Amino acid sequence: MTARIVAHWHCGSCDVAGRDPESEPSCWNCGGAVTVTARPSQVWSESVD
Repeated sequence: MTARIVAHWHCGSCDVAGRDPESEPSCWNCGGAVTVTARPSQVWSESVD
């Protein structure tokens, strides 16, 4: 299993939102600072061999 932390955020300048595995997310549209709107959550994935 693999786990990663995902933060949900909103950019007030561009009025866009996103999810990012970075600890300090930035806007994908303008590259500016964002406001984290949800606590980071763990996303689990299982690989089946």
